[in-house]
Amino acid sequence: MTRRLLVVLLTGATLLASASGAAWAVDADALAEKLGEQSVLVDPRSGIRIDENAVREAFDALPVPTYAVIVPQRDVDEEESGIDGVLLRLVEALRDPRAVVVVVTDAGELQAGEGGASGVRASALLDAIVQARSEQAFSGQALTEALLEFADGVEGGSEEGAERGVDVLDRQTVGVAGLMGVALVAAGMLWMRSQRRVRRQVPLTDAEPGSGSW
Repeated sequence: MTRRLLVVLLTGATLLASASGAAWAVDADALAEKLGEQSVLVDPRSGIRIDENAVREAFDALPVPTYAVIVPQRDVDEEESGIDGVLLRLVEALRDPRAVVVVVTDAGELQAGEGGASGVRASALLDAIVQARSEQAFSGQALTEALLEFADGVEGGSEEGAERGVDVLDRQTVGVAGLMGVALVAAGMLWMRSQRRVRRQVPLTDAEPGSGSW
C-alpha cells in the first residue's frame, strides 16, 4: 500500500465522520490548549490517579515536548475511531512536529504517537513498556512508573531528532513531512484497531505494536 493511498484513506475516513455529523467526545483542541500550560493532564472524571508532579517534572525536563493525557474510557468508547483517533487529533491540534503524546484511559487502554520529527519511536516504546508490565495490575502507581519509564525512553530516543535541528521549528507551523508521518501512523493504527474491535480485559501478553491495553 503506497503512502499516497494511506493518506487518502485516512483523509476519507475523517471526511466520512464529518459528513455523518459525528461529534467528538474528547475535545482535542481544548486539551492541546491546556497542554500548552502543563504537560500532564488528568481528567477529574477519570477513575485513576497518578503522581502528576513526578511525571510532569520528568516530562518537562525532556529535550522534546512530551505530554500525557488521562481520560475516562467512556469518552474514548464514544469516539468513532477510538483511542487512535483521539491521539491523532491531539497530535494535530498541538501543531508541533516534535511533540510526543501519550493517551491513557482509566480502564487501561494506552496509545502513544508523535508529530514526525521528534526522533522518538513513541508507539513502539510504550508497547514495550506495557508488555514488560503485563503481570502487573493496572493502578495509579503502576501507570506513574510506566510513564516515568517512558520519559527515560524519550530522552534517549529524542537525541536523533535534536541532532537534526528540529528543536528550532516554529510551533505554529507543521511541515508537510510531519503531517504525512502522522497520517501514516494513524492509518496503521486505525487498521490495527479494526482487527481488534473488542478491548482486552486481561493483562497484555500479545500486544500488537502501538495498540495496547494494560
